[in-house]
Amino acid sequence: MKFGKITIAGYVVGMVVGLGLVLTYGAIEVSSTPTFCGSCHIMEPYYDSWVSSSHGDIACVDCHIPPGITAELEKKYEALSMVARYFTGTYGTNPWAEVDDAACLECHDRRLLSGSELFGDVLFDHRPHLSELRRGKRLQCTSCHSQIVQGSHITVTTTSCILCHFKGERPGEGTARCTLCHQVPDRVVDAAGLEFDHGEVSRFGMECVSCHTPPAASEGGVPRERCLTCHNEPARLAEYEDGDLLHQTHVTDHKVECTNCHLEIQHVAPRHLEAAQSECAACHAGRHSPQRDLYAGIAGKGVPPMPDVMFRAGVRCEGCHFDHDGAGTSTAGAVSCMSCHGPEYRTLFASWSESVAERRAAVRRELDDTARQLGPAAAEALADARANLELVERGRGIHNVPYSLALLGAAHEEINSVRGARGLASFRTAWPEAPYETPCLECHAGIEGRTARPFGREFPHLSHVVGRGLAC
Repeated sequence: MKFGKITIAGYVVGMVVGLGLVLTYGAIEVSSTPTFCGSCHIMEPYYDSWVSSSHGDIACVDCHIPPGITAELEKKYEALSMVARYFTGTYGTNPWAEVDDAACLECHDRRLLSGSELFGDVLFDHRPHLSELRRGKRLQCTSCHSQIVQGSHITVTTTSCILCHFKGERPGEGTARCTLCHQVPDRVVDAAGLEFDHGEVSRFGMECVSCHTPPAASEGGVPRERCLTCHNEPARLAEYEDGDLLHQTHVTDHKVECTNCHLEIQHVAPRHLEAAQSECAACHAGRHSPQRDLYAGIAGKGVPPMPDVMFRAGVRCEGCHFDHDGAGTSTAGAVSCMSCHGPEYRTLFASWSESVAERRAAVRRELDDTARQLGPAAAEALADARANLELVERGRGIHNVPYSLALLGAAHEEINSVRGARGLASFRTAWPEAPYETPCLECHAGIEGRTARPFGREFPHLSHVVGRGLAC
């Protein structure tokens, strides 16, 4: 009889254990389905982004649970605790997950050997990023592939790329070298009406950052108060200065988004007016505004805005002002033009400089003579003419030759208008002007009075253009 009781008890225990195993297996299988993951309302945004992503046909557990029985048991225990917190109302609204490299490499194991591939307009090679240390740090797949923006699921997080490449580097140097990611175009590019052959970049050894202005925003620093978002233990906060430890813990050992700690670095060109100020403003705050305004083609009186063609193309101060002789002082001159456009621009630079200087001197004489003849009473009437002349004088007319000549022309007309209203004779125009409008003067401003020597023979523009009105 006792034997029978033991047998019955054994059957009951066996059935309970068996049922428990079946239920456990069933729970494991059910909880491994994406549908189960999306059943909690806090997971809906992540579930929806997964459905529409390139991983939409891959189960959640294939990525979120690394290969191996140990990892599966650990993750199932974590998932069970999440379910318990959900039903007890103690859950957080921002679930945290880490995807191990081993899970990624289950499918993408050949990626390491596939060489460079194009991401947008950037050539990218996985090998040096995963098989070598980057700036002394070992990266994970999720260091670059992440989900910072809700609605995207394991996509390339370009903010991390930009931060790692640009932090602490001078534009165009080191890991911020443009050609690390971008190929120099082999075609002529039109920028704001200015055609430029990028083949000249290699020919003249030009720097990309002369035209493509780097961002002047955040430097990617780490405000101390950001640590308090996750930590409040004094011992942990005391390790703020230990960069190696912090990166080992947050980047290599765990997955913490770079921008959770670092300020974001913007890799976008600033507006043209900001680019014109460039790094010069760091030392010369507010002192170069006439040059900036002249280059931007603004601030004149009675003359419409006329931004210089180089300003429209995005060329910044350092594009022309650089250290020519190694003395450490950035200067500009004919060599600046020649370094990008070739030796023929030496003649153009001289022509521009002489034309502006001659007209500026003539208008200065006209203004001073008129002010002396009319006295202080005419000061207000001559204010616009004086403002235009001083903008050219202080802004250095070479920064925008067409605009400078237009300002000087407007000042000349204003002076004659004031003189005529007070019974004084008008000044004759002291410089030659073409009797027609032509786009050629966009580059060849002031050529009307110059003598050229094509084919070894003199060609006076004055008699041909001004005297006879011949078209270019």
